Amino acid sequence: MRFMNRSVILYRGSLKSCNYKCSYCPFSKHRISERELEKDKRQWLRFVESIADDFQGGVMVAPYGEALIHSWYWEGLARLSASERIDAVGAQTNLSFSEQRDLGIFLHEKGKLEKLHFWATFHPEMISTKEFAEKCKRLKSRGVSLCVGAVGIPEMAEQLLALRNLLPDDIYLWINKMNGLKREYTHKEQEKFLAIDPYFWRELEVVPADRKQCEGRLFVEADGSMRICNISRKTRMNWYDSYDSYDSYERILKETECGQRICSCYLAYGGRNDFMNQVLFGPYPIFRIPRRAKAVFWDIEGTLIPKERPEEKELVKGITAEKQNVSDSVKKGLETLAGEGTLLFFATTLPYREAMQHCEEIRHWFQGGVFAGGAHVYLRYDEKEQEFFYELDEKILCQLETTCTGRGFRIVKYREKERLYKLTLLRPSKRPWIKNEAERLMDSLTSELRENIRWFLEENCLQIVSAKATKAEGVRMLCQWADIEQKDAAAVGDSGEDEEMMRWCYCHPLGR
Repeated sequence: MRFMNRSVILYRGSLKSCNYKCSYCPFSKHRISERELEKDKRQWLRFVESIADDFQGGVMVAPYGEALIHSWYWEGLARLSASERIDAVGAQTNLSFSEQRDLGIFLHEKGKLEKLHFWATFHPEMISTKEFAEKCKRLKSRGVSLCVGAVGIPEMAEQLLALRNLLPDDIYLWINKMNGLKREYTHKEQEKFLAIDPYFWRELEVVPADRKQCEGRLFVEADGSMRICNISRKTRMNWYDSYDSYDSYERILKETECGQRICSCYLAYGGRNDFMNQVLFGPYPIFRIPRRAKAVFWDIEGTLIPKERPEEKELVKGITAEKQNVSDSVKKGLETLAGEGTLLFFATTLPYREAMQHCEEIRHWFQGGVFAGGAHVYLRYDEKEQEFFYELDEKILCQLETTCTGRGFRIVKYREKERLYKLTLLRPSKRPWIKNEAERLMDSLTSELRENIRWFLEENCLQIVSAKATKAEGVRMLCQWADIEQKDAAAVGDSGEDEEMMRWCYCHPLGR
């Protein structure tokens, strides 16, 4: 079965038992038989066999109960991690497994520790904060990636703060909202948990379900039943059916209805393709291990500020309805990143002044950016201010003004101290540019001028900048100025103008 790049599969076997005896957990009360264990083993190893050679992406075991006390899960994870096509493997676990025995099995089966990711849950009834933190540190020292978390029970806040203080700073401690609280968290309780988990605000948000955000993910159960995520409806298809995989995945998305109004848990909202997931947690956010980029580059229109959908557009006396603003969720994300010391930069085709007007409510968190499609690069950081413009030859403007009069557009010129750096050929909003029309117009320029420009279309705007000006080149320049290594940069956007920038930053385009 072949899937798209950077897909993620969650697997849940038939195992419904746990070695812990937490008072609130139903799986601690189930006495599992040898027959049930053997069945779970056969199902898991069958699943591993089905994807070991074909799947490309990440695999996470999301069991009922505790899977990693059973050797076959280690054998399967090792085999998956050994595949060059699989980037990440892991499981939800209480960490009660034997380090010596089980990591030994993993390594014996040629598993790669650098691909191993644990979503580790702290159970205060069963283990002390000190013992749990020490085990986390030992695993991390061996090259295992992990996050740690617990349910946000208000009475446990001090104990969780103690755990936070015992863990290394680079191990993220998350807090899940307590669904059984039957009331809203008080402001004081929220502040306590935000001091432990700076992303706790995400648990408090209502995330409307949106199936379009769920491409590239799948939830597979022991018998091959499939869902888009752990809470969506089952498909009518089965993982073990024989069919052409790429076409079938499109069919899965088409035939499966979510059936939910909201994404009510992290396994649901954390596996979505929204850009905040990617920025905070990298290409596999389902593992809940923060990416911790040192710099993030943000497209504005369509990313920070949603594009206005045609059905939402209204014209009142010739004036377009007020533009959409940055959402509260995005603002909180930006504030969190800035508070953690991440450098934030714009990366937009808008000129600087227009970008600042669009982003007036968030601009104070940013240290500059790439503007005008890469023609203007600006840094203001750590008492350092640098600026660069890629200039356009004035002959381009002269030729356009001379030969293109009466062609149904006007020329908007962008200058800085008399230096021309961008031209916009603006048509009425009801007459967007068509590619072949723009090509004919550009072909009317002399070959010498064409070689020194780059042009691209944005609806009713034909944008012209220097051939050297791109968002990717601007990002590289800013990283050099701010001493940011390529591996420590992230970028998000939603158009072809963003793709090279995002590839350079090891981040994939949204929804692609």
